[in-house]
Amino acid sequence: MDRLTLERRQVGIYLLAITAGLLLGSTWPGLSHAFEILLWPRLMLLLYATCVQVPLLHLREAFLDHRFVAAVLIGNFLVLPTLTWLLVQWLPSNPAVLCHQENA
Repeated sequence: MDRLTLERRQVGIYLLAITAGLLLGSTWPGLSHAFEILLWPRLMLLLYATCVQVPLLHLREAFLDHRFVAAVLIGNFLVLPTLTWLLVQWLPSNPAVLCHQENA
């Protein structure tokens, strides 16, 4: 399977993997712990590849590009949280809006 075919069928492959996981988990519940250990690292890679629009076949190259990784980390863990914090300061101090209860 070439890169273009894999990219075009990426969503279908995700859905097929989810369906296979559901069927395996329903059929053999004892396997759930072993597969749960494998789930989170793969989910992280899939979400990363999907959100940054890096094709799965180029994921290794993306991790090796230090400028790209630095930009993603700075953007996601410094810039966006700071911007969110600044914007939340203008919201009304309603616990339902801020998800904060003063006398908890």
